[in-house]
Amino acid sequence: MLGGAALLNESPEADGISDLSPDATDDDPREPLTEAANEKQEIQEENKTRVAIVKTANREDGIARAAALLGEMDFSGKNVYLKGSYNSPDPFPATTHLDALGAMARMLRAKGADGVTLIERSGMGRTRDVLGKLNVLAALNELGVSFHPLDELPPGEWRHFAPAGSHWPKGFAFPRFLRDSCVVQLCNLKTHRFGGVFSASLKNSIGLIAKYAGGGSGSAEKGENYSGRGWNYMKDLHDSPYQGQMIAEANLAYAPELIVMDAVEVFVEGGPERGETASPEIIAASRDRVALDAVGLAILLHVGARIGINEHVFEQDQLRRAAELKLGVDSREKISVVSDDSAGRLLASRLESIL
Repeated sequence: MLGGAALLNESPEADGISDLSPDATDDDPREPLTEAANEKQEIQEENKTRVAIVKTANREDGIARAAALLGEMDFSGKNVYLKGSYNSPDPFPATTHLDALGAMARMLRAKGADGVTLIERSGMGRTRDVLGKLNVLAALNELGVSFHPLDELPPGEWRHFAPAGSHWPKGFAFPRFLRDSCVVQLCNLKTHRFGGVFSASLKNSIGLIAKYAGGGSGSAEKGENYSGRGWNYMKDLHDSPYQGQMIAEANLAYAPELIVMDAVEVFVEGGPERGETASPEIIAASRDRVALDAVGLAILLHVGARIGINEHVFEQDQLRRAAELKLGVDSREKISVVSDDSAGRLLASRLESIL
């Protein structure tokens, strides 16, 4: 599958991608993603992409089983950057459960990872403070997992992306060091009252984008979106009527090798930091983020989330735009929901019906 990141124009002068610091240099002229890299995201089974689900509240067991259903994965020799979900200092399902964090770290090491580093940029507070309040920093020490808070990156470590035809008025900034890195994502599932309708893997990627950075061609402009810290990309997102499309477009900057979704408990109203909950008790995983998010939306509908979606799942803004950009599958017919026991297979059949 050819990734949508091929749409990104790589010339630093006429292509919409610019350095965010006068001292920043780009020594690697390669395209940001290759067809081979994108093919890692999916397992084809009779021309379908597999989304694994496990009906359980045990995250250790569920994450291992869901990953196994996707086939052999080898992280040998890789330093894995793990993107959790730590937008605010609020407990699960607002943020990543400590049990899920530990299970993911152990699973990645069991599959050969040389090291695991948690990466994050919180939206509701300083990232280091948010993780401290949630006791995550202490857990990382016990797990032997490194921590790289993205809001502490120096200006030259952000790379500016302006995809052709995107809804980001000044593009967006993405960590330079993630350009050719192995990224694995651990997302939650919830409704989102501030825009985007729901939050799963595509929305979780917003936590990899700078809130403030140089802003490329717009960095010299003054106004309410510009301050001494740089251009406010999150204000661009939250003020836009095209949030769903912008969420999908932000995912052009990278391709995760594996995505795991903790839907043991979800927000069915409100979100992202608080709201009414339901307990689907599901762990899901895929190598295709669009397929996983489509199944995630089906899970929310299955448990009665009040999100006002009357159209086909793939007509939802995030999923429709992500499919257009070839970030993953573009229809329900290309998704196979699989499980490893009778309870899971029954649920899989119900979710495919919702899709």
